[in-house]
Amino acid sequence: MSPGLLRRLLALLCAVLLGLGAAQDIVSVPADQPLSVEQERQVERIGMKIHCPICSGESIAQSQTDISRNMMNEVRDMVRQGRSEAEILRTFASSYGDRILLDPPKTGITSLLWMLPILLAAAAAFGWWTYTHRATRAPEQELTADQEARIQALLNAADRSPPPPGPSRKSP
Repeated sequence: MSPGLLRRLLALLCAVLLGLGAAQDIVSVPADQPLSVEQERQVERIGMKIHCPICSGESIAQSQTDISRNMMNEVRDMVRQGRSEAEILRTFASSYGDRILLDPPKTGITSLLWMLPILLAAAAAFGWWTYTHRATRAPEQELTADQEARIQALLNAADRSPPPPGPSRKSP
């Protein structure tokens, strides 16, 4: 055998062995299993509860930003691992804070903020009821004949008194 032929065979053998090694690595890496329809629905449901950190008022399921897509992939991986919705939401809340959730837990000051409009509406309704109740009730005591006569005399005296001094008005 000539040295050139031997080198070619050795190079070919190395190429084949390297190719087989690479092919074995590719085959041995497990491909991500596709999610079932129910799992995809769960991913969408969870994605609708997580706020996009960049977008205003959008969930990661609605947003088209790269970070939202990455977060949705994280949700898919967690669903694939069999984690529950509550676990996934807790994981995101612990990583990003409660502000990442579109419906944050109602505890402490947050519960007060959720209850404040209801309390204000109840107070306004009570105030309106009290006002209308007082305005429509009968007077607490009737006037005596002397009181009515005195009021009538005052009204008559006001009608007879001259008009107050001031600029005179000319009729056209």
